[in-house]
Amino acid sequence: MTDFARNVILWVIIAVVLVSVFNNFGPSTPPAEELEYSQFLSQVKSGAVANVIFDGQKISGQMKNGAEFTTFSPETD
Repeated sequence: MTDFARNVILWVIIAVVLVSVFNNFGPSTPPAEELEYSQFLSQVKSGAVANVIFDGQKISGQMKNGAEFTTFSPETD
């Protein structure tokens, strides 16, 4: 094998390793969708919400289709 072929193979391997390393540091899941509180209530009433976590005024959870969401409860509700 010639020196040129060895160099090309080495650079291809280095490029593949770098691409795989940078892909591991990217976001792995899409960010949660921010809903308005009224949209959240509509989704709950229609039965589209699978689970909900209440943390003070922050409300987060998951829809039945797997999409995640966040919203904030008004102080009066």
